[in-house]
Amino acid sequence: MKRVNRLAIAAAALVVLVASCAASAPAREPGVPGTPAIPQQPAQNPQPAAQAEAGRPRVGGFPMGPPGKILELRAEPNVIGPGQSATIYWHAVNADDTYFDQCLGIVPTLGKITVSPAATSTYTFTAKGRGGNDAKSVTITVVGTNPVPSSSDPGCLNPHNQPIPRASDGHPDLSGVYIAGFNFGGMNRGAVLKPGAEKYKLTEQENQIGIGVTCTPPGVPMATFQPYPLQIVQKPGLLVILYEAYHLFRVIPTDGQAHPADLDPTYMGNSVGHWEGDTLVVDVRGFNDQTIVGDYHHTTAYHVVERYHRDSYDIVDYSAAIDDSNVFAKPWTQSSKLKLHPEWQIQEYVCEQNNKDYKDLLITK
Repeated sequence: MKRVNRLAIAAAALVVLVASCAASAPAREPGVPGTPAIPQQPAQNPQPAAQAEAGRPRVGGFPMGPPGKILELRAEPNVIGPGQSATIYWHAVNADDTYFDQCLGIVPTLGKITVSPAATSTYTFTAKGRGGNDAKSVTITVVGTNPVPSSSDPGCLNPHNQPIPRASDGHPDLSGVYIAGFNFGGMNRGAVLKPGAEKYKLTEQENQIGIGVTCTPPGVPMATFQPYPLQIVQKPGLLVILYEAYHLFRVIPTDGQAHPADLDPTYMGNSVGHWEGDTLVVDVRGFNDQTIVGDYHHTTAYHVVERYHRDSYDIVDYSAAIDDSNVFAKPWTQSSKLKLHPEWQIQEYVCEQNNKDYKDLLITK
């Protein structure tokens, strides 16, 4: 299984988490090795240091993590004959967005790919991190040919510039691996308690370390805002969301069916969806009262309406309208942008392993 860098923000605590681990891509078909008679070019000249990118998402006025850095970029062989192949190897760290030009597309942070250029070609690898970016290039010389310019196709220069995919039923296809958190729209913005509902406001207690310590599901929409990816699988009339955190899943019919008449209260509620134009609307109800939303407890009257709109190839605008007639004076909304990562796979997550009782570490009064 591929391993990847993951940088995210834990929405509940607004704690910056930087996770950097190796990623690998499956090798493509092996190429024809170069002949010994063809001379090899010397290693590429050192590239300039990583530079910050204006407008990169920030939280609290500071970058979320260090700049992306490319540790290695090379081609073997870097001189080939016509019709032969070469392999490009790369390795980047502290990056959550890594890709090549020349139509090679989005790639993991560590990998290799075999190419067979018809003429001398230069391949540029870009690694974007929360604190800045890095880019390096490698040239593969094809003997007897002149260098060719990079493709001017916008989708080849930057693979994020792709059309929004459509499913067989004509709706936008939301399928893919995403992560939220970099553009979180605030935990409590617009939340107004009903008179007499002050008891539902969370209060700080020195002995309390949060509901996450019990490894129970965080509910909706907090499952989306975890600092871990989620995967959407879309089929006609059905959408499934797989959450890496807590190994949760939701099966959401989108064929017009209603909620069951008698719902058992659960942590994640019962979800049914429908399309309003290009926006998927998911109605969620049937919750228990064991989760929190923002800085508030809720009751079993808790009700959420989610909206998923694929704004561009690599961004889904997500919002959750929150209501509880026993707690809030009016509905209010949390929102985020889900960032597509086609180079990622969701991985195993184990909350219960080595779980400890921390009572002895807490202040008792």
